[in-house]
Amino acid sequence: MLKIKWLLRVLFIIGFTLSSIGILRIGYYQAKAETAQWLMESAWQETLQQKDDNPVKPWSWADTWPVLRVELPSIQLSTLVLKDVSGQSLAFGPGLMTPELFPGEQGNSFIAAHQDTHFSDITKLKKGELIKITNSAGEDVYFKIDTLQIVDSRIEQPVIDTEDTRITLVTCYQLNSSERNTPYRYLVSGRMISNNYSLGSPIEQ
Repeated sequence: MLKIKWLLRVLFIIGFTLSSIGILRIGYYQAKAETAQWLMESAWQETLQQKDDNPVKPWSWADTWPVLRVELPSIQLSTLVLKDVSGQSLAFGPGLMTPELFPGEQGNSFIAAHQDTHFSDITKLKKGELIKITNSAGEDVYFKIDTLQIVDSRIEQPVIDTEDTRITLVTCYQLNSSERNTPYRYLVSGRMISNNYSLGSPIEQ
């Protein structure tokens, strides 16, 4: 009986130790993610304050940095947009798919993010709702959503050259919950209706 109790105690200690290590590991990754977001936000605030176009990196060896902020008031989302859609960028937040075309310029600019992180709720957006973009000069551009669609990326390619000024938010879309690496994309697209450096905020009008 004593041997059994001793064995159970040893197994409990081993199990507790292993679970503690797991908790510490989870805590480490969570702290790392929170620190990265704080550094990204700090870099963005510095970007807004500076007078030149030099990128402000969140840490010295970073390959990405914030270039925009996107706000979706109806789902209470406000997040920074990074300079591209590389694996490193999308690990920290949405990325600009069209680095040659920024929101507010004529054409259709694209912002992409993972469906299980920053863009997990964009399927809740509705036509007529607003998308607000703040650029690195601190200028706000407003878009009104007019298109919601699911597309097959194997067939349909993004249309960038448009006559009007648009923005499109993109994330993966699973038609089947067991599907992995889905080719389907959920698109939320809107047309520019106002900016605070020429027409004023539509929220304030």
